Amino acid sequence: MPKVTVIMTSYNKAGYIAKSIESMLNQTFTDFELFLMDDNSNEETRKVIEPFLEDKRIKFIKSNIQTMKERVEKVRYAVLINEALEKSSGEYISYATDDNRYRHTRLEQMVDYLENHPDVMIAYSASLVNYLNEHQEITKSQLRPAKKIVSVAPCVIDHCSVMHRSSILPVIKEKFGSYWDENPEFYRIGDGRFFWRLNQFWDFYPVEDVLDDNYITELSIHYQLAHQEKSQFIQMLPPQRTCKELREELKLMQQKK
Repeated sequence: MPKVTVIMTSYNKAGYIAKSIESMLNQTFTDFELFLMDDNSNEETRKVIEPFLEDKRIKFIKSNIQTMKERVEKVRYAVLINEALEKSSGEYISYATDDNRYRHTRLEQMVDYLENHPDVMIAYSASLVNYLNEHQEITKSQLRPAKKIVSVAPCVIDHCSVMHRSSILPVIKEKFGSYWDENPEFYRIGDGRFFWRLNQFWDFYPVEDVLDDNYITELSIHYQLAHQEKSQFIQMLPPQRTCKELREELKLMQQKK
Protein backbone atom coordinates (compact mmCIF):
# COMPACT_ATOMS: atom_id res chain seq x y z
CA MET A 1 0.00 0.00 0.00
CA PRO A 2 1.59 3.32 -1.05
CA LYS A 3 2.18 6.08 1.47
CA VAL A 4 0.86 8.82 -0.85
CA THR A 5 -1.86 9.02 -3.48
CA VAL A 6 -1.37 11.77 -6.09
CA ILE A 7 -4.39 12.62 -8.26
CA MET A 8 -3.67 14.39 -11.57
CA THR A 9 -6.52 15.56 -13.82
CA SER A 10 -5.95 15.81 -17.56
CA TYR A 11 -7.76 17.25 -20.58
CA ASN A 12 -6.27 18.21 -23.96
CA LYS A 13 -2.93 19.67 -22.87
CA ALA A 14 -0.58 17.67 -25.06
CA GLY A 15 2.05 20.41 -24.93
CA TYR A 16 2.28 20.43 -21.15
CA ILE A 17 1.32 17.10 -19.63
CA ALA A 18 4.58 15.25 -20.31
CA LYS A 19 6.57 17.61 -18.09
CA SER A 20 3.85 17.40 -15.43
CA ILE A 21 3.99 13.61 -15.33
CA GLU A 22 7.79 13.63 -15.38
CA SER A 23 7.83 15.94 -12.36
CA MET A 24 5.80 13.33 -10.45
CA LEU A 25 7.86 10.33 -11.51
CA ASN A 26 11.16 12.07 -10.69
CA GLN A 27 10.32 12.75 -7.04
CA THR A 28 12.89 11.96 -4.35
CA PHE A 29 10.03 10.27 -2.47
CA THR A 30 8.96 7.24 -4.48
CA ASP A 31 6.35 5.44 -2.35
CA PHE A 32 3.29 6.79 -4.15
CA GLU A 33 0.54 5.92 -6.61
CA LEU A 34 -0.41 8.38 -9.33
CA PHE A 35 -4.00 8.41 -10.52
CA LEU A 36 -3.92 9.95 -13.98
CA MET A 37 -7.55 10.94 -14.54
CA ASP A 38 -8.08 11.89 -18.19
CA ASP A 39 -11.39 13.38 -19.33
CA ASN A 40 -11.38 11.71 -22.77
CA SER A 41 -8.67 13.91 -24.25
CA ASN A 42 -7.86 14.16 -27.95
CA GLU A 43 -5.59 11.66 -29.70
CA GLU A 44 -2.59 13.98 -29.54
CA THR A 45 -2.77 14.08 -25.75
CA ARG A 46 -3.34 10.33 -25.46
CA LYS A 47 -0.20 9.66 -27.51
CA VAL A 48 1.83 11.81 -25.12
CA ILE A 49 0.44 9.98 -22.10
CA GLU A 50 0.82 6.43 -23.40
CA PRO A 51 4.60 5.89 -22.92
CA PHE A 52 4.35 6.85 -19.25
CA LEU A 53 1.85 4.10 -18.50
CA GLU A 54 4.67 1.55 -18.34
CA ASP A 55 5.42 2.93 -14.87
CA LYS A 56 3.51 0.67 -12.47
CA ARG A 57 2.83 3.55 -10.07
CA ILE A 58 0.46 5.13 -12.61
CA LYS A 59 -3.18 4.15 -12.59
CA PHE A 60 -4.70 5.56 -15.79
CA ILE A 61 -8.45 6.14 -15.93
CA LYS A 62 -10.09 7.74 -18.98
CA SER A 63 -13.67 8.95 -18.98
CA ASN A 64 -16.07 8.31 -21.85
CA ILE A 65 -17.60 11.78 -21.81
CA GLN A 66 -18.45 13.00 -25.32
CA THR A 67 -20.55 16.14 -25.65
CA MET A 68 -20.22 19.76 -24.57
CA LYS A 69 -23.58 19.43 -22.81
CA GLU A 70 -22.12 16.65 -20.65
CA ARG A 71 -19.07 18.77 -19.92
CA VAL A 72 -21.07 21.59 -18.36
CA GLU A 73 -23.48 19.45 -16.35
CA LYS A 74 -20.90 18.88 -13.61
CA VAL A 75 -17.48 20.20 -12.62
CA ARG A 76 -15.54 17.64 -14.63
CA TYR A 77 -12.31 17.74 -12.65
CA ALA A 78 -14.29 17.32 -9.42
CA VAL A 79 -15.98 14.24 -10.89
CA LEU A 80 -12.59 12.77 -11.81
CA ILE A 81 -11.05 13.57 -8.43
CA ASN A 82 -13.99 12.03 -6.59
CA GLU A 83 -13.63 8.84 -8.62
CA ALA A 84 -9.93 8.65 -7.83
CA LEU A 85 -10.49 9.32 -4.13
CA GLU A 86 -12.85 6.36 -3.96
CA LYS A 87 -10.07 4.15 -5.35
CA SER A 88 -7.13 5.70 -3.50
CA SER A 89 -5.13 3.78 -0.90
CA GLY A 90 -2.54 6.30 0.29
CA GLU A 91 -2.30 7.57 3.85
CA TYR A 92 -1.76 11.05 2.40
CA ILE A 93 -3.53 12.63 -0.59
CA SER A 94 -2.05 15.19 -2.97
CA TYR A 95 -3.34 16.81 -6.15
CA ALA A 96 -1.93 17.96 -9.48
CA THR A 97 -3.07 19.12 -12.91
CA ASP A 98 -1.75 18.60 -16.42
CA ASP A 99 -0.15 22.08 -16.41
CA ASN A 100 1.30 21.88 -12.89
CA ARG A 101 4.78 20.63 -12.01
CA TYR A 102 6.01 19.37 -8.68
CA ARG A 103 9.51 20.35 -7.65
CA HIS A 104 11.92 17.49 -7.02
CA THR A 105 11.48 17.18 -3.23
CA ARG A 106 7.82 18.15 -3.06
CA LEU A 107 6.36 14.84 -1.82
CA GLU A 108 9.28 14.18 0.52
CA GLN A 109 8.97 17.55 2.26
CA MET A 110 5.20 17.42 2.58
CA VAL A 111 5.23 13.86 3.96
CA ASP A 112 8.00 14.78 6.41
CA TYR A 113 5.97 17.73 7.65
CA LEU A 114 2.83 15.65 8.27
CA GLU A 115 4.84 12.83 9.85
CA ASN A 116 6.43 15.31 12.25
CA HIS A 117 3.15 17.10 13.02
CA PRO A 118 0.64 14.33 13.79
CA ASP A 119 -2.08 16.77 14.85
CA VAL A 120 -2.04 18.61 11.49
CA MET A 121 -4.59 17.27 9.02
CA ILE A 122 -3.84 19.56 6.04
CA ALA A 123 -0.56 21.11 4.91
CA TYR A 124 0.14 23.50 2.05
CA SER A 125 3.34 24.79 0.52
CA ALA A 126 4.33 27.99 -1.23
CA SER A 127 3.93 27.83 -5.00
CA LEU A 128 4.81 29.87 -8.07
CA VAL A 129 2.18 30.82 -10.65
CA ASN A 130 3.65 31.38 -14.13
CA TYR A 131 1.66 33.06 -16.90
CA LEU A 132 2.56 31.89 -20.41
CA ASN A 133 1.93 33.55 -23.77
CA GLU A 134 1.12 31.74 -27.02
CA HIS A 135 4.83 30.94 -27.46
CA GLN A 136 4.93 29.22 -24.03
CA GLU A 137 7.14 32.02 -22.71
CA ILE A 138 6.69 33.18 -19.12
CA THR A 139 5.37 36.73 -19.15
CA LYS A 140 4.72 37.07 -15.42
CA SER A 141 5.31 35.05 -12.24
CA GLN A 142 3.44 35.39 -8.98
CA LEU A 143 4.46 33.86 -5.65
CA ARG A 144 1.81 32.28 -3.48
CA PRO A 145 3.51 32.26 -0.06
CA ALA A 146 2.95 29.79 2.75
CA LYS A 147 3.62 31.79 5.89
CA LYS A 148 0.69 31.27 8.23
CA ILE A 149 -2.02 28.93 9.45
CA VAL A 150 -5.07 29.54 7.24
CA SER A 151 -8.66 29.13 8.46
CA VAL A 152 -10.24 30.69 5.34
CA ALA A 153 -8.44 28.97 2.45
CA PRO A 154 -10.80 29.35 -0.56
CA CYS A 155 -9.05 31.20 -3.40
CA VAL A 156 -5.99 31.81 -1.23
CA ILE A 157 -4.39 28.38 -1.57
CA ASP A 158 -4.17 26.31 -4.77
CA HIS A 159 -5.12 22.64 -4.62
CA CYS A 160 -1.83 21.61 -6.27
CA SER A 161 0.07 22.87 -3.21
CA VAL A 162 -1.94 20.83 -0.68
CA MET A 163 -1.43 17.48 1.00
CA HIS A 164 -3.95 16.10 3.49
CA ARG A 165 -4.49 12.94 5.45
CA SER A 166 -6.86 10.44 3.87
CA SER A 167 -8.59 10.15 7.24
CA ILE A 168 -10.40 13.45 6.61
CA LEU A 169 -12.30 12.02 3.64
CA PRO A 170 -15.03 10.09 5.50
CA VAL A 171 -15.78 13.18 7.58
CA ILE A 172 -16.28 15.32 4.46
CA LYS A 173 -18.36 12.73 2.64
CA GLU A 174 -20.63 12.16 5.64
CA LYS A 175 -21.40 15.88 5.96
CA PHE A 176 -21.66 16.87 2.28
CA GLY A 177 -22.42 13.63 0.42
CA SER A 178 -19.27 13.85 -1.70
CA TYR A 179 -15.64 14.92 -1.38
CA TRP A 180 -15.40 17.60 -4.09
CA ASP A 181 -18.55 19.52 -5.10
CA GLU A 182 -19.63 18.65 -8.67
CA ASN A 183 -22.15 21.52 -8.93
CA PRO A 184 -21.24 23.41 -12.17
CA GLU A 185 -21.72 26.75 -10.42
CA PHE A 186 -18.25 26.05 -8.96
CA TYR A 187 -16.40 25.32 -12.21
CA ARG A 188 -14.23 28.40 -11.71
CA ILE A 189 -13.43 27.73 -8.05
CA GLY A 190 -13.76 23.99 -7.53
CA ASP A 191 -10.75 23.83 -5.22
CA GLY A 192 -12.06 26.86 -3.31
CA ARG A 193 -15.32 25.02 -2.73
CA PHE A 194 -13.43 21.94 -1.51
CA PHE A 195 -11.41 24.10 0.86
CA TRP A 196 -14.66 25.71 2.07
CA ARG A 197 -15.70 22.24 3.13
CA LEU A 198 -12.35 21.42 4.73
CA ASN A 199 -12.16 24.69 6.68
CA GLN A 200 -15.36 23.81 8.50
CA PHE A 201 -13.28 21.25 10.38
CA TRP A 202 -9.57 22.03 9.98
CA ASP A 203 -7.02 24.76 9.34
CA PHE A 204 -4.27 24.61 6.68
CA TYR A 205 -0.68 24.59 7.99
CA PRO A 206 2.24 26.08 6.03
CA VAL A 207 5.36 24.52 4.55
CA GLU A 208 7.26 27.65 3.55
CA ASP A 209 9.31 26.36 0.59
CA VAL A 210 8.07 26.75 -3.00
CA LEU A 211 7.31 23.14 -3.97
CA ASP A 212 5.28 23.40 -7.18
CA ASP A 213 4.89 25.54 -10.29
CA ASN A 214 1.54 26.34 -11.89
CA TYR A 215 1.34 27.38 -15.53
CA ILE A 216 -1.59 29.51 -16.68
CA THR A 217 -2.07 29.12 -20.43
CA GLU A 218 -4.69 29.97 -23.03
CA LEU A 219 -6.07 26.45 -22.46
CA SER A 220 -6.64 26.98 -18.73
CA ILE A 221 -10.24 27.46 -17.63
CA HIS A 222 -9.10 30.31 -15.38
CA TYR A 223 -7.63 32.04 -18.43
CA GLN A 224 -10.81 31.55 -20.46
CA LEU A 225 -13.08 32.81 -17.71
CA ALA A 226 -10.96 35.94 -17.31
CA HIS A 227 -11.12 36.98 -20.97
CA GLN A 228 -13.76 38.62 -23.12
CA GLU A 229 -13.64 36.05 -25.92
CA LYS A 230 -15.75 33.30 -24.44
CA SER A 231 -15.59 29.76 -25.80
CA GLN A 232 -18.73 27.69 -26.33
CA PHE A 233 -17.91 25.83 -23.13
CA ILE A 234 -17.72 29.05 -21.09
CA GLN A 235 -20.94 30.35 -22.62
CA MET A 236 -22.82 27.18 -21.63
CA LEU A 237 -21.80 27.29 -17.97
CA PRO A 238 -24.34 28.51 -15.39
CA PRO A 239 -23.58 31.73 -13.47
CA GLN A 240 -20.50 31.14 -11.38
CA ARG A 241 -20.25 31.42 -7.61
CA THR A 242 -17.49 33.68 -6.36
CA CYS A 243 -14.57 33.51 -3.97
CA LYS A 244 -16.04 36.38 -1.98
CA GLU A 245 -19.26 34.46 -1.36
CA LEU A 246 -17.43 31.37 -0.16
CA ARG A 247 -15.13 33.29 2.12
CA GLU A 248 -17.94 35.35 3.68
CA GLU A 249 -20.08 32.25 4.24
CA LEU A 250 -17.17 30.49 5.88
CA LYS A 251 -16.35 33.40 8.19
CA LEU A 252 -19.98 33.62 9.31
CA MET A 253 -20.11 29.90 10.07
CA GLN A 254 -16.88 30.10 12.06
CA GLN A 255 -18.16 33.07 14.06
CA LYS A 256 -21.25 31.09 15.09
CA LYS A 257 -19.25 28.19 16.49
